Amino acid sequence: MLRYLTTIAVVAMFVVPLSAADDPGFEVPDLSCLPLENNAALTAAVAGVDGGDNVRLYFRRLNPVGSFYYVHMAASGGAKYWSTFPQPEDRQQTQLTDDWWEILQNRDWMNGHDRNWLESFLNDQDQEAAEYYVAVYDGTGAVRGRSETHLSPVWANDCYEPLTPKQLGLSENLTIGEVTVTQGDKEVFHWLCWGLVTRIDPQGILHPDEYCRACVVGMGFVPPLASVATGIVSGAIIEHKEEATERQP
Repeated sequence: MLRYLTTIAVVAMFVVPLSAADDPGFEVPDLSCLPLENNAALTAAVAGVDGGDNVRLYFRRLNPVGSFYYVHMAASGGAKYWSTFPQPEDRQQTQLTDDWWEILQNRDWMNGHDRNWLESFLNDQDQEAAEYYVAVYDGTGAVRGRSETHLSPVWANDCYEPLTPKQLGLSENLTIGEVTVTQGDKEVFHWLCWGLVTRIDPQGILHPDEYCRACVVGMGFVPPLASVATGIVSGAIIEHKEEATERQP
């Protein structure tokens, strides 16, 4: 009996409950800009990602009413994950109000800054800026951790960086995740439809982006229905079948 209890005690020393897993760690770069009406890629270092987790890039334009959206990020080795933003739409920057200040003063990127700095930043923007952060979710859809929120200007000139073939293929076959039911069946707020093929609704259900499909069909481009199975979903990536060609700004 004593030997049996001793064996149980030794085994228990090496059993780590799931709740004791380390929280994810993040190294997310501060992007100097996002290119207006073009795609940009982001690569982040994310430690502590477990099997079954998925890594997401959340993004939104800087305005008082828009909500975040997300895209899944693909693993590239060495705890690095990448994805691409959709294309920022041409939108004039909203200026600061007292009500909006009450919200923005608590943003991570406001650390060390005051209202005068923020008003000066907004006044300097020809285009609506963007916010983004990276988060890790487990297989049940619960968030395990997230990075700080970052702020990036959107520039019309001197910002475009050519994408790699994989990045370009993904940018033309994006799956956009929604966080509220009001985001469904309409445009991704202040982002262009180019490359937006599928959506994931707040219940985690994947479906075609009928709104953006109707828009691009009206412009004379018909996205292939096979694209529903293309891109990054739950961390898996299927490469673009055709040889990628660069789109210049």
